Amino acid sequence: MIAPTQQAVAPAPRTLPDHISPSAAKSYLSCSLRFFFERVLRLPAPVSPSLHLGKAIHAGLQAFHLARWRGGNDSPEMLAGVFEVEFQRLEQEEGPVSWRDDKARTKAREDGLRVLAAYLDSGEAPTERPKAVEVPLDQKLDGLPVPLGGVIDLVTHDGVPVDFKSAAARPDPKQAAFDHEIQLVSYQLLVEGATGETPPSLDLVFLVKTKTPQVIRVSTPPADIARKSRVVGLLRLAVEGIAEGRFHPQPGMHCSWCPFRAECAAWPHGIRVAA
Repeated sequence: MIAPTQQAVAPAPRTLPDHISPSAAKSYLSCSLRFFFERVLRLPAPVSPSLHLGKAIHAGLQAFHLARWRGGNDSPEMLAGVFEVEFQRLEQEEGPVSWRDDKARTKAREDGLRVLAAYLDSGEAPTERPKAVEVPLDQKLDGLPVPLGGVIDLVTHDGVPVDFKSAAARPDPKQAAFDHEIQLVSYQLLVEGATGETPPSLDLVFLVKTKTPQVIRVSTPPADIARKSRVVGLLRLAVEGIAEGRFHPQPGMHCSWCPFRAECAAWPHGIRVAA
């Protein structure tokens, strides 16, 4: 924990990060101090059940999409097996998970299996060979001092970048598109840089863990120049803040589920550090 103090620390030299990802930019802009604790200091924190389940679901989806891409075993049994293995492995290697009790753990595991089965039956799973699965991309952009980098969950056969989200409730499409604008437009910029082609749409697929699982696709049109400029501007703000060591509390609703509230309460005003 950082001890509270009234003494300000002299600004550290400006140090640019190697690159910026859309997830890092969103994390920094949401709360720069949490970004500091989580991504710079890498302070340990309990893993939330929703984060743990989301990672295990993502691992299952990745295995399924890779099998479709490579012509391997893409059976429901394979998908369920990968999820089961990852669910246990993540507990051992990234835990502890803050389960309320054993019953909550069992329910989460069953929810994961049900939403993955629902995905296979939903018609949203790719039937044609994807163009790419979990491929890291990077791109130098005008107005951004470091490369933009990211790993796209799936690029469909017709060039649509898709990101998968697990959710507890049905999303509002307009709000979801707004919340994930940095990520969606960044993926468009990465696809355009790699292929020279503008994707026909930018998609989110939500796997919703309701009693009857739902699979909901949210499609948005590709970004025009104005949207691209706005997102590059937000990415630049994050890069500059990280480079200059600007990390401070940004109170809001997100504080209620932040694992670093004690460290935040001890934040000494005026500190700027090198990232």
